[in-house]
Amino acid sequence: MDGGIAAVALGGAGLLAGSLTATFGRTKKTTAAGPSPVPAASTGGGAAGGAKVSVAASAVPVGGSAQVKDPASGDAVYIVQPKAGQYCGLSSVCTHSGCAVDAPKDGQLYCPCHGSRFDAATGAVINGPATKPLPRYSVTKNGDKLDLGPLQS
Repeated sequence: MDGGIAAVALGGAGLLAGSLTATFGRTKKTTAAGPSPVPAASTGGGAAGGAKVSVAASAVPVGGSAQVKDPASGDAVYIVQPKAGQYCGLSSVCTHSGCAVDAPKDGQLYCPCHGSRFDAATGAVINGPATKPLPRYSVTKNGDKLDLGPLQS
């Protein structure tokens, strides 16, 4: 009986460690191709002293994404292009329990902590346990760059 309790305790500790890693390890850089540095992203001085975040438009193919950081929170944001010429930013922070969602794949963002899925074009919940959509950011095309705008309400 003591061995069973120890096994359950070790298993629970492993799940907790995995959840904490996913929650607090949100700054992991990931693209649709897997973990890698963010291509051509830059930050610089923006309006009102805020940081400006940009990525090369060529780094965001139709149906793909590039990851940047929200200068206010430091959390990852996926800049996506669901249709040609249509861009938006989606927070990588799951609205269920704050875990980091995976990069968009097959039109969806998946949260590995509890299985929520979100639409990669809108951030809408496809299936829970999340009930709120991913926060959206505006994205503006400026020449060959995409500029991350403010969090939309």
